[in-house]
Amino acid sequence: MWKTDNHSGLPLFCSQHEVTNIYKYREINITAYSYTGISASRNTEITQPMTEHYLDILARTIRENWDQPALTDFYLTEDGTAQDTSRGNRYTYGEMYCEMMRLGDLFRSLGLKQGDHIAICGSNSANWAVAYLAIAAYQGVAVTVLHSQNIDDIARQIDFSDAVALFTDNDIREELKEYNLPKVRYFFSLENIENLEYLEYLEYLEHLENLKVSIPHGEPDDLAMICFTSGSSGVSKGIMLSNRNMSNNAKNIMDGYPDDEINVFLSVLPMAHIYGFMTEILAQVLKGKHVYVLTIFTLHNLHFAITLIRPYALSLIPIMVSGLMRTHQDCISLLRSCKQIYIGGSLFDESLEQKLLKNQVPISIGYGMTETGPLISYSVTKEYKQGTCGKIVEGMSCRISPSDEILVRGENVMLGYYKDPEATARKIDADGWLHTGDAGYMDEDGYLYVTGRIGQDMIVLPNGENIHPEDIESKINALPEVEESLVLARDGHLVALIRLKDSRETRESRESRESRESRESRASRESRESRASRESRESRESRESRESRASRESRESRESRHRILRSINPQLPLYSQLYDVEFLTEPLARTAKQTIKRYLYG
Repeated sequence: MWKTDNHSGLPLFCSQHEVTNIYKYREINITAYSYTGISASRNTEITQPMTEHYLDILARTIRENWDQPALTDFYLTEDGTAQDTSRGNRYTYGEMYCEMMRLGDLFRSLGLKQGDHIAICGSNSANWAVAYLAIAAYQGVAVTVLHSQNIDDIARQIDFSDAVALFTDNDIREELKEYNLPKVRYFFSLENIENLEYLEYLEYLEHLENLKVSIPHGEPDDLAMICFTSGSSGVSKGIMLSNRNMSNNAKNIMDGYPDDEINVFLSVLPMAHIYGFMTEILAQVLKGKHVYVLTIFTLHNLHFAITLIRPYALSLIPIMVSGLMRTHQDCISLLRSCKQIYIGGSLFDESLEQKLLKNQVPISIGYGMTETGPLISYSVTKEYKQGTCGKIVEGMSCRISPSDEILVRGENVMLGYYKDPEATARKIDADGWLHTGDAGYMDEDGYLYVTGRIGQDMIVLPNGENIHPEDIESKINALPEVEESLVLARDGHLVALIRLKDSRETRESRESRESRESRESRASRESRESRASRESRESRESRESRESRASRESRESRESRHRILRSINPQLPLYSQLYDVEFLTEPLARTAKQTIKRYLYG
């Protein structure tokens, strides 16, 4: 732990003699912390007691799996051909509980109180998960901040959240020294939170292992977590999730994953985002699974980890699936080895969905958002209906507004946006319905279809027609030569920004070939030409080559443009047909969930 100057007299870590008595700690009845001004009464679907508190489930799971592996960091060797077991951390369920209690005693010794906000900002790791569980067990409020965003946004979110302590990576801590964070009194390193003397650690573990494991917790509607939206439409908001939200989500996710003798799971999504944390960390730990944490994400690392670990299930986002399909020929058979694969985070390409189902890959596409922590709908694979996002989960209700917007309310709906009651009132109406901003409909069997966005992502043309750009983008992205696309409005017309597959590699290869041919041609003439005439000829040929290349690329661009327009427009109603196509050379800017930052292209 790093300590700040104004608390320089406090110890870096609590020793065995500095902690409060652990027996007394687990007998304390702590007054519940509530966020001022937030009432669950507006959430009218909550008519019965909350499902079992997720911390009660965690305590039971720890007791039943004390010596079993819980969390393991997964690193690859430098050459990327094997797992590097010399790096990272690993915990059994007993060791994880010991670390949770030890950190709780550390919080107490430093004067932190139940209800204090404690932020976590770091790369995926076993220690990240342990830090969250320690904060929850201490009845603090965990603030999750995405580590891969720019440092300005990291500092802004930490300060805005009123965090008094921060778990973070060492390099992020160094960058944050340039920022004024007056509320943060303590910085804890995620890279070495376990640094107690070895003997003291064992003694601490011995005190715990024969005791009845229990974890105190507050009331159902107490604030448990603040996490930030991904910012696909602008500045991120702090979303307040309660114990009720966490517990109902955890129960639904646990019920949705198959019971299987295979006990391992692979975590690959950002832990700071609620989809990744709930489906890959919390629900799996509550089920007693051994979670391998992929610490460095690349498609190669993901493919290798799945091949080596053979997890019983996976949670992925669409761009990961399409990336694996594009780069690894054995992707189908590899994914088919899982019992279930949940896909969420953004709209999934229909043609890819059909291909996976045709090849008997056990996928299930769900729907949710950070504001519902994250679940709204899903179905297990055996009940999954192609083209849908499953059925509304237990504890939630859904209706479709006259404008086709999906509205939901129930036990998963957030308490509100942190320090922003106006935005909360705009998002959740007086009857407790959360306005998702997504368009869709439900069929007679209760399956939910999501068709696009309402409002800021929806394009309204001068003739009054409402266009959902994702509908058109899915058709464009299905073309074999297209890598990604974005549809927007310009001067009342629809224009598609498109990046073609391997366009840069193709161009570089062509330029390299032309350069090589030019060199060979010059070499054959050097013996016959004087320096002056050679330079004159080279200058002329270079100019002609550039003009020829530009002309050829312009012709190829026009041909690609016309070919795409001819392919896409016949599939669309007249009012939503594309007017023009522009080609991109750089990838579209995306959030950590890989949704496009549309506001950058308005």
